[in-house]
Amino acid sequence: MARIALLLPSLEPGGTERVTLTLAAEFLRLGDEVDLLVLRQEGALLDAVPVGVRLVPLDAKRFRNAVRPLQDYCTQVRPDALLASMWPLTSIAVWAARRSRIRVVVAEHNTLSVEAQTWPASARALLRPAVRWSHRQAAARIAVSRGAAEDLARLCGLPRSAVHAIHNPITPPSPPQPCDLPDWGSVGRRILSVGTLKPQKNHLLLLNAFARMARPGDRLAIVGEGRERAAIEQAAEKLGISSQLLLPGYTSTPERWYASADLFVLSSDYEGFANVVAEALGYGLTIISTDCPSGPAEILKGLGRLVRVGDAVAMAEAMDEALAAPDAREAARARATAFAPAPIAARYRTLLLGTTE
Repeated sequence: MARIALLLPSLEPGGTERVTLTLAAEFLRLGDEVDLLVLRQEGALLDAVPVGVRLVPLDAKRFRNAVRPLQDYCTQVRPDALLASMWPLTSIAVWAARRSRIRVVVAEHNTLSVEAQTWPASARALLRPAVRWSHRQAAARIAVSRGAAEDLARLCGLPRSAVHAIHNPITPPSPPQPCDLPDWGSVGRRILSVGTLKPQKNHLLLLNAFARMARPGDRLAIVGEGRERAAIEQAAEKLGISSQLLLPGYTSTPERWYASADLFVLSSDYEGFANVVAEALGYGLTIISTDCPSGPAEILKGLGRLVRVGDAVAMAEAMDEALAAPDAREAARARATAFAPAPIAARYRTLLLGTTE
């Protein structure tokens, strides 16, 4: 039995947060003690923390305020390992744990050099020197796809072999009861996207593609919440598809939408992995995705259809083609088994506790 600490900014809904909770549940199943450290004890996923996980709020409003309480935790509790996710929290964790000599494993869930292009200049300037110090000091480095691992290795000035590419664990779906399925309000084709409403996801591209190919009875549901809601609503109005767009907001039960959709679409400009693509495969859905760095192509592995980032015409054509000739549901579900949580958690645990792969 080991004590493993997992570090996150908060439990606001997001792919990294869900992955961390899945790992926590798997570590518990293996008999470990698990501490979940959060800078801020807030977020809709607080209710999803597995029973048996000890929640440790660091009460840090900003990243820089996390150093002292994290140092105190490492010194007083001395876990066997600490898994920190998402820069700059990864660099902060290495710095805070340096005197206690705790094993720190850092995990980056996005293609950092691409994501950094959207940051203020000051943050971009700090990224490379910070990771070149901190990530070289870490006991191990994890990225969630091979493309993201190559990107992280370049940023750190390390050989590719120094970064472990481990795909995210995705819990297999439990189909909901038919009475729980959402009302699409239509007998037409049902197109689904799931994700936070933020610029990275480029939902405006999806709206443009949908407007090009939609029939009168079709519906597009974008399940998630975020600061881009108003822009999405305005764009839908201009495109004349407001009556066909569903924006149900965040839900803790997205499986209800997956199970009732005809097609899943990801329109992101960049991703580290794209959990939602793997989740959709579990429901046997055909996937249309931008061929963005770095996850979708690795997840699909020949299934679905990939289109150029930002190309609404190609996306519309691919959506129409996929609806007319979808992938075999059995093939999609079979591919989804590659992301089963147990073996992925075992790889994480091996790195956390110091046994090389």
